[in-house]
Amino acid sequence: FIHINLLAPVESPDTIPVSEATILAHLKSHGFTGEILGDFADSPLTPRALAKAIHTDQPLAIGFTAYQENIEQIRLWARFAKRLSPAVKIIIGGPQVTFMPAEGLRHMPEVDFLCRGEGEEVMLALAHALSQGVDIAHVPGLCFLRQGEVKETGPATGAADLDTYASPYIMDVIDLSRKDRVVILTSRGCSFNCAFCYTPRASQRRVRFYSTERIIDEMKYLKSKGIRAFWFADANFSFSRKRMVALLEAIIKEVPDITFWCQTRCDLVNRELLSLLKRAGADNIAYGLESANPEVLEKINKQIDLEQLSEVIRLTQEAGINVELFSMFGLPGETFEQALRTLAFVKKNRVAVEGNSISQQAHLFFGTPMNDDPGAYGIRPFQRTRPAYLSICRDYETDTMAAKEIRRMSLIWRVNRNDFAEDVRAGRNLFHRAQLITQDLSALTDRPEATCLLAHIYLALEEYKAALDCMRRLRNDFPEDPAVQGLLQGPFLCFKVSQQLARTGFKVIYDCQGKIDGRLAPATCGRFQEAILGNGMLLPQFERHVEGMAPGEYARFDMTFPVGYGQRELAGKVVTFRVHVHHTMEPVRVEKYEDLDVEALLNVYRLEDTEGLREHNINLYYKVLHGANMRGLPQEMTDSFMLINLYLKLGFVDLATAVAENLPQDPMMRSHAAHILRMNGEFHKALELLDRVGKDGTREQLIRAQALFDLNRRQEAEAITRDMNLSNSVQLEELRVRLAVELALPVESYLEREKALLDAKTQ
Repeated sequence: FIHINLLAPVESPDTIPVSEATILAHLKSHGFTGEILGDFADSPLTPRALAKAIHTDQPLAIGFTAYQENIEQIRLWARFAKRLSPAVKIIIGGPQVTFMPAEGLRHMPEVDFLCRGEGEEVMLALAHALSQGVDIAHVPGLCFLRQGEVKETGPATGAADLDTYASPYIMDVIDLSRKDRVVILTSRGCSFNCAFCYTPRASQRRVRFYSTERIIDEMKYLKSKGIRAFWFADANFSFSRKRMVALLEAIIKEVPDITFWCQTRCDLVNRELLSLLKRAGADNIAYGLESANPEVLEKINKQIDLEQLSEVIRLTQEAGINVELFSMFGLPGETFEQALRTLAFVKKNRVAVEGNSISQQAHLFFGTPMNDDPGAYGIRPFQRTRPAYLSICRDYETDTMAAKEIRRMSLIWRVNRNDFAEDVRAGRNLFHRAQLITQDLSALTDRPEATCLLAHIYLALEEYKAALDCMRRLRNDFPEDPAVQGLLQGPFLCFKVSQQLARTGFKVIYDCQGKIDGRLAPATCGRFQEAILGNGMLLPQFERHVEGMAPGEYARFDMTFPVGYGQRELAGKVVTFRVHVHHTMEPVRVEKYEDLDVEALLNVYRLEDTEGLREHNINLYYKVLHGANMRGLPQEMTDSFMLINLYLKLGFVDLATAVAENLPQDPMMRSHAAHILRMNGEFHKALELLDRVGKDGTREQLIRAQALFDLNRRQEAEAITRDMNLSNSVQLEELRVRLAVELALPVESYLEREKALLDAKTQ
């Protein structure tokens, strides 16, 4: 099996291949062998690793669990696997496949079988058939092609007793390294019938349970392996009150001192059950909200009472359990104003906009009533080319919400996310966060939270004039908004480069390197670190050694880390540090925003290692480059390109354009600058710069076509790409596929271009 999740890092429980692992455990319990390879955001599968696995294991088949977001990656790996081993059978199952039109199989020539039923049963029967040479037409739950004709073998039934399926954890099928939370299912299925959900139809609105003994055995085994946090992934954890009480009491007795996340409905819990959940270890409960508008809830058949939900949220929070709320926008009959009410409901009930409480546009998947008959729900799919293996998903608008409004709602939710504000407070990801606002500023002009965040970003980057402009707009447009009032009332803590010795209240910019018994300790090393002395950012013992150091000074000292320090490799250890202070910075307290004197607060940093700055402290790197640019000092080409990029993310288009205009009259330099402009949403300026390059080469043609596509001038882009000859260019083939979609070309054209793209990626 290959488990693909390119949206999550290895540490996330989202990368635990529960479905594939349960199937593999079932296969192993019947004498078959296999393994699971992973393809994740921070640990991608490599062609070499897959080639080695195929060469070593000589598998009969490779299986994938398919979702809308990973199916193209599945096709990529399937195609590569077929190239290495033409005889290997490719099987895909999962939510994307259960109700996928059979025509989808024709559009995926590298796939041999669609697994329609419960994977454990279908895959075991298929494994027997393939290994024994039995006709697969007798295996229930399959869809395949035979002599060009689609064959469906009929429904496959799942086991009535889920304990029949071996535990993937106890069978040691799942790699638990780098995991501190795992996913467990205590039941399968859902008896409700929400219009947006696939699960009720897939389970025939039937709920089946694992026994309490099986669940407890699994949890005890995992706890013995050091796992103390669990993610119960049941659709409705408290569906059966009697069963759940028995399970929770067993957890309290036999698996104490653990925590868990679960999801359920607000009408399936009460104060007593919440108390028991808390005692058993529940630290997060997610409830289905979907929309804070009764009319919308009725249209999607979400039968909940909003007042009851508010009360349950309050009771859950009083029990000491964090609450998450699932919600969506772009729902049938929902207006933009109604969608805003859902965000207001979340905030009013003191639910943090993080984790599962981050709303998203409703996705229309195969098997859901909304996808099966979108017109009945006032949903208007875009007229685009889609292969049969892709559902409508997010490619739609509604009778009551235009595409532009749906996009705007997405932006509003994003700037209200807790991690957005936390990043800004901590000085992390400032350019990415700023770009989200500046590229769609017109869509956020009536949202004070966006401009407040942008002002904070500018202050952190010492862009005081831009920050002042934001604050003046806020004062004029939103004088009564509490967040605006909090920002404007100050005070503002700024810092000025100084020649004084470091002391409490000063900011220091420093490098440090620590060794334990003469060996480098990577967790202690950092370059161009920034810390304010006395505010708790540094360990007191470390801070005492830094106090009194002068700019440019080096120091060496020993210190002992606390026994309970969070990083095990440092806890209780004696570390020898070597510290170099680059700058000390004196605090300057400004009481009113009107008194932010741009000239008086201007800093000149004496830091020449721009490569080190770029790698270790992008904020300081920007300040150094911007300062040099304002003083007319020459820059390295890499730094000039980076400055253009960072200016654009901050919304400083004129400054970025000026740097681009001053680049050498070299076509390659100018085309790269045009590429940066396009990637940051400045499509017209990218085209203008390309026009001054002269005759387009292949690279310039591609950038021009991409910019035209972004400007909705798709026919012009199509004309350029049609005449381009750039073999094995992934970027070109990706653009051609996107053009096929947007121009609504025949599906045959889409498939031909998708084949060329897959070939380019597997070269």
